[in-house]
Amino acid sequence: MLKMIAPFEIGICVEDLDVMIGFYQNVLGLKLVSEIDVPADKSSDAGFTSSGYRIVRMETNYGERIKLVRPVANPGARRSGEEVLSNRGNVFLTFIVDDLKSTVARVRETCSPMRTSGNIMEVRDGVFLTIMDDPEGNHLEFVEYRDLAAYRPELT
Repeated sequence: MLKMIAPFEIGICVEDLDVMIGFYQNVLGLKLVSEIDVPADKSSDAGFTSSGYRIVRMETNYGERIKLVRPVANPGARRSGEEVLSNRGNVFLTFIVDDLKSTVARVRETCSPMRTSGNIMEVRDGVFLTIMDDPEGNHLEFVEYRDLAAYRPELT
């Protein structure tokens, strides 16, 4: 088993860094932790991009980080399909929240596309979810558990 020493982090290649920072900071409430420019030689040698990039780290209240990464050269268009699971390699971020209804209302104010029919659905007994997209079409799943301890006992 992989022995992690810090909370999980995920990176997202973005086009409009300012819009994405605003969404994750002002709508979802993540904290901006750092902004770093990586030069082309380091970026290329690492296998990210030959042009260099700017990376912005955003952190949740539990310590997980989302890294918004903007290459110097414009990234190609996103190709995700109509459904979240329509293409191999599609990714979605899951946020477990305590008040799904207010979370959905807040995110909807940003005109984020709603993928879930009827706004909120009970996918199985006591598990409610909504899938929406961030401003650049990255899939976000918001989930509320009636009994979180049954799903994640280590958190209670």
